[in-house]
Amino acid sequence: MNTNRTTRFAGLLVAMLMTVAINGTMLLKFDSVAQEGYASSGQTPTVVTLGAVNVVAGRS
Repeated sequence: MNTNRTTRFAGLLVAMLMTVAINGTMLLKFDSVAQEGYASSGQTPTVVTLGAVNVVAGRS
């Protein structure tokens, strides 16, 4: 087993774990702040339904 390769692989795994943890925490915090802001604004949720979608494209 090559120590240099093992060390680099361990470093990569630690960096990936830290990235996932930091980004996950930021997304959870962002979501909770958005939910609190939405709840405190007194807005009611709006649902928009599209009747039909027509796609026009030329054949080639």
